Amino acid sequence: MIRVNDSVAVGKLMGLPVRIHWSVVVIVWLFAWSLAGTLPVTAPGYPRWLYWVAGGCGAACLAGALLAHELAHAVVARRAGIPVSGVTLWLFGGVARLAGEARTPGVEFRMAAAGPALSLSLAAVFGAVAAALDASGWSPLATAVVTWLAVVNAILAVFNLLPGAPLDGGRILRAYLWHRHGDPVRAAISAARAGSVVAYVLIAWGLFELFAGSVIGGAWMAFIGWFLLTAAHAERVAIETRETLGGISAADVMTRPLHTAPGFISVERFIHDYLLADRHSAYPVTGDDGSITGLVTLAHVRAVPAGQRATTPLSQAATPLDRVPKADAAEPITTVMERLDRHTGGRVLVTDAGRVVGIITPSDVARLIDVRRLAATGDPHRP
Repeated sequence: MIRVNDSVAVGKLMGLPVRIHWSVVVIVWLFAWSLAGTLPVTAPGYPRWLYWVAGGCGAACLAGALLAHELAHAVVARRAGIPVSGVTLWLFGGVARLAGEARTPGVEFRMAAAGPALSLSLAAVFGAVAAALDASGWSPLATAVVTWLAVVNAILAVFNLLPGAPLDGGRILRAYLWHRHGDPVRAAISAARAGSVVAYVLIAWGLFELFAGSVIGGAWMAFIGWFLLTAAHAERVAIETRETLGGISAADVMTRPLHTAPGFISVERFIHDYLLADRHSAYPVTGDDGSITGLVTLAHVRAVPAGQRATTPLSQAATPLDRVPKADAAEPITTVMERLDRHTGGRVLVTDAGRVVGIITPSDVARLIDVRRLAATGDPHRP
């Protein structure tokens, strides 16, 4: 599972917010470096700097192909009536952030297959262009780059079809198991487990290549396996968490009554009268009329220099209310969890009819998960 906090927003395309995961930077740089290193063999006779320019252009085109791959998933999801909140590019293509789930195995299959189908189509287009360039005798360097794009898109399509989540092949496997057994949760967990198996195979393959003397290829394969293993584990945990928290609302999880702090007091007084006197580490801040105007956490307090804490109003250190994540009291906790971000220390304010009535913290959610799992399976220490 790819987290929003591990990616950077770069704009919108087709009305969808687009984010780039750090792994895309790694793979694009590696592809540019690799292409710049192989082009002198396939298209000799050009200056060294031109190979690097060609390698960068090829890597940039690859990033565009990755984006097109992911947008294919998003378009199919939209046509199926599933809201899409954005797309995030990452090492193996991307992730469409869906605000809903596929309602049938057929929809799941079509969404999963759309990406590899587009990548294979791009491979065919690049292959045709490369053949035309070669036949016309035009720039061997351009021909080599376009040929590389055809090969890489074909490899990405085939790789994404490996039967293990979070790869597209894992989604296809999930659709098949869902159709066969009629249980989408069981199918999703099985697909995530299959992803772990695929990851271990790739890691073992990479280690074998390392011992066989292929240092770069082996290290790269092991890295891909490790990355996939991490993503598969995260996906399985997310699926199990959603299942555990099914039917739970924000109101069921939130801490109440609210422990607030007035915004006019100094940060120093807040430390002594609130943080040292109570167990809470986050407080909604109130204005002169008693209404909540923001949220202050330990991180905010640390950001105020020690010499300025006696003169800095608490309201100045807090995050303004309009920038604090909020959730309606009746909203499912599974969707609220997506709003727990780092800026407010993983806190969400809960509202009811526009009035703040509670706060949700990561520890609240963790405790609920533990209790729900104990209730479902029984205490393992109980005789």
